[in-house]
Amino acid sequence: MVGNVIKRVVNTAVVGLAALTFFLVPIGAKTDFQHSVAIFTSKPAKEAGTAISETSRKVATVIQNELERAARTQPVEKPKPPPKNHTP
Repeated sequence: MVGNVIKRVVNTAVVGLAALTFFLVPIGAKTDFQHSVAIFTSKPAKEAGTAISETSRKVATVIQNELERAARTQPVEKPKPPPKNHTP
């Protein structure tokens, strides 16, 4: 019981220190957070986001059309098993 509490406190402290370094400790001229913002707001990242979103919409449309087509088709009846007394 006490071991679990100590483990959680240590884990929380490690995560807290990692968060502080991510936001406050500069690597070169910027912090890790500032580097991440610069990367994800760049023109290539925006283009990639647009391409991914367009492709996702196309895939969703194809899936929706297939589901609607499947809902319109009649279910195939399963063949009835032969009678148990029947010998081929």
